[in-house]
Amino acid sequence: MTYHVTPRGRLLLLEPQYVLRRTVALMARDMGLADVQEATTPAVAERLLQERRFDAMLVAIDDDGAALELVRQVRAGSTAQTPGIPVAATAASCNVELALRLKQLDVCRLLLKPFKVRGMLDAISALGAPTPPPEH
Repeated sequence: MTYHVTPRGRLLLLEPQYVLRRTVALMARDMGLADVQEATTPAVAERLLQERRFDAMLVAIDDDGAALELVRQVRAGSTAQTPGIPVAATAASCNVELALRLKQLDVCRLLLKPFKVRGMLDAISALGAPTPPPEH
């Protein structure tokens, strides 16, 4: 028997690591947590944020600050997104400076790497992406 699970909303997943990105995206889709659009770099994510509407974002923080700048642009209303869109992040480490920056950008959850895929799926679920409106 085949079940069709309706996703709870559209999620932008910015994650450069192929295996992690693909695994999380496929599992989130299969579990009906979100319709996941994948981005490998902040530049790709920025283009997607201009082209489509998302209900939530999960962003891998990079060393050069491009991912944080992308979140800042969203919060400033410089993309097609609602500035208050729920955002979660992943990072290899977190110091006080990064924690304060994430708080300023209203990032609601941080996962420190390495983590289990289940942790990322829980973060996606916690973003609470609403059910998209029916298409006419």
